[in-house]
Amino acid sequence: MGNAPLRTLLIITCLMLPLPGLTSQAMATGSSDYTYLQIAQNDELSLDEAARMIQKRTGGRVLSARDVRRNGNRLYEIRVLVSEGKVRVFRVDPASGRTR
Repeated sequence: MGNAPLRTLLIITCLMLPLPGLTSQAMATGSSDYTYLQIAQNDELSLDEAARMIQKRTGGRVLSARDVRRNGNRLYEIRVLVSEGKVRVFRVDPASGRTR
């Protein structure tokens, strides 16, 4: 009977540990949303996520975003209107999230 409180505490502690399938983004936001879990399994950015990432990075307005192939490689091409009225084109690798 003396081990019951310790056993209960151990069970509660284990239940509070994060699940291995959750991404760090889902854990940071406290969300276990299916979308985040699916992204973690696919390990690939969606076109919308890439466009939002570029918009946040530049502070500009996304004019267009499309899925293209260049030299056999799949890329997201995102056109953004930045300060001074200039249009910049960003190419994002969906697998790594790297910008070119």
